[in-house]
Amino acid sequence: MKTHASVLGKIVLSFVMVIVGMAIISFIFAVVGVVLGKDLAELENSIGENLLIQYLQVFLFIASSYAMYAFFERKKGWSFGLKQQRSAAFALHGAVAGIILISVSAVLIWVFGGIAWQAAVWEQDMLIPMLKGAVLFVGVAVSEEIYSRGYIQGLLRYHYGKTAAIIVSSILFALLHSLNPGVFSSPLPIANLIMAGVIMAVAREVTGGLWWPIGLHLTWNYFQGYIYGFNVSGTVPDHSLLSTTDQGPAWLSGGIFGIEGSALTVAVLILGTIAVYALYRNRNKQLDASSASSLPKL
Repeated sequence: MKTHASVLGKIVLSFVMVIVGMAIISFIFAVVGVVLGKDLAELENSIGENLLIQYLQVFLFIASSYAMYAFFERKKGWSFGLKQQRSAAFALHGAVAGIILISVSAVLIWVFGGIAWQAAVWEQDMLIPMLKGAVLFVGVAVSEEIYSRGYIQGLLRYHYGKTAAIIVSSILFALLHSLNPGVFSSPLPIANLIMAGVIMAVAREVTGGLWWPIGLHLTWNYFQGYIYGFNVSGTVPDHSLLSTTDQGPAWLSGGIFGIEGSALTVAVLILGTIAVYALYRNRNKQLDASSASSLPKL
């Protein structure tokens, strides 16, 4: 019982650190806005869309993970997963997998009549927002993987083993998105978020590090928003190469939550998880064993 309470307390504390940090940052931003003469409605919208605040949130998730690890876990010998041989190769593998999986999901939804696509008219002023989106999604991928698969999954794995760590960290990953627009519009967004957590948690285990999940997380988000024109976990991208219009029922098209609200995406993620496990479960055992003996823990 003492162990359960300790693990739960650490997870809660790690998240509270982020929430408190965001509350302080938002308060400062609001005070500055009031001084500059902005009204409350304008401030509410600008805080949610402000890139600086989004980058600070990325920083807070990373800082919270490292702080909790440094204070409570460093001497216990389990690894975050950032120090990994062939890290660039694993990141590339994950990125390619993310493109394949999101493309299969998008095309299936289109083939079955859930959406209609129209090519966007390319304008030069689209380039900067699309580059900013890429940089932001790099930060999101790195920070969420360090927090969810690095710290939380690592903590749970140390105390309860791989299976429990995969399941619980994936549920917690889904709950991190509970304030996103449309996440509770049906059971499908939560189901998709849990399965996204599962495929990245399984990849964390079978590849021996975070770089494969980081690669997948990055391209999955970027391609669904800025290439295929879906909402990204309920958030509307500034620009995209394809303009997407819902035509079918929400369970097929994904509705306001985007591609992660579609039943077809759940199926694709389940098949993707099986494929990742089959491809990597034996390939890296020897590499992981040698890495554990030769690399410092982080």
